[in-house]
Amino acid sequence: MRVGVIAYGLDRPFTGIGRYTVEMVRALTALPDAPELILLTAGDAGPLADLPLQRVPLHGCRLMPALLTHGQAQLRMLAARLRLDVVHDPVGVAPFGLGLGRARSVITIHDVIPLSFPGVSTRMDALIYRRWLPFAARRVDRVLTVSEASSADIQQHLGVKPGRVEVIAPGVSAQFQTAASADAGSVREKYALPDHYILSVGNVEERKNVRRVIEAYAQIRRSNLPYKLVIVGPHNWRFSEIIEAANLSDFRDDVQFTGYVDAADLPAIYRGADVFAFPSLYEGFGLPVIEAMAAGTPAVTSNRSSLPEAAGDAALKVDPEDTDAIADAITRILTDAALADDLRARGIARAAGFTWERMARAVLNSYLGITRG
Repeated sequence: MRVGVIAYGLDRPFTGIGRYTVEMVRALTALPDAPELILLTAGDAGPLADLPLQRVPLHGCRLMPALLTHGQAQLRMLAARLRLDVVHDPVGVAPFGLGLGRARSVITIHDVIPLSFPGVSTRMDALIYRRWLPFAARRVDRVLTVSEASSADIQQHLGVKPGRVEVIAPGVSAQFQTAASADAGSVREKYALPDHYILSVGNVEERKNVRRVIEAYAQIRRSNLPYKLVIVGPHNWRFSEIIEAANLSDFRDDVQFTGYVDAADLPAIYRGADVFAFPSLYEGFGLPVIEAMAAGTPAVTSNRSSLPEAAGDAALKVDPEDTDAIADAITRILTDAALADDLRARGIARAAGFTWERMARAVLNSYLGITRG
């Protein structure tokens, strides 16, 4: 089987979708019955450049508008020339409007945030989700997604029939489970991390509920718990409002924004935290919760969208709009060693079930299903 995978956005700081693409491709190539993968590169191959895979450029398609316009003609031509059986777009924009000839089409739609949580997306994302995907997603052979919550949203907002949507949860990299204690010192020094801290990871934006984490942190500090708050992630759209909230806090000197960090440093940052706080208002899956669990850090997360699916019974779940509840849950973990140890053990066990090998096997089976059907 010959599968073309669109490699978009890998030549710039990683997003969750970029990590998904890289881990999926690596895991697929490692399967004993791996398909023959061809990277259709919209820009540089980034972290996938070291793999011995054929790379075919999508000329001039490094930016999304180009991929969705003249990239479509290139994909149709390449599907025929390369004799592809499947073309997979893991970014979820479906640049297949001109068809792919005999090749089957697969897209991964991670979430429908511009539709289900409006007001926090760029104009480009809103345009794609409102004008293009309702047309394109209904015409692909298979839509993969990462949670049952996202599957329901895709069916509701994009009109995709249930039989065309398949849920395949992502994996968590083994590096989160094997973060060496020797790494902790150098990473702590690199980012000037405190000895004891509450951790938040994700794009600094309203949807991630960072403002309420900062407000909850102030309550915790007023209880005389001497922990600091470390917020890891790039500063996204409207982040200045969140920075302002931190600057207005009585404990602003103890709130640290690291900005973007190297992916290789994340496991040690998770492992060094006393508790992980991720009460997001909406997620397609919520991989940071699984990463924290894999690293052995007890977690507090939201009881909304996909996060109960990700966390199971291995994290404390709260109403993300209740700042008191967020503060209380974090405080419980910080002050109850038995609870923290129990959540740590539950989290490690739960995270062990989310592997990229399992995910890759399910993706390959999906390819086989649509080509044989």
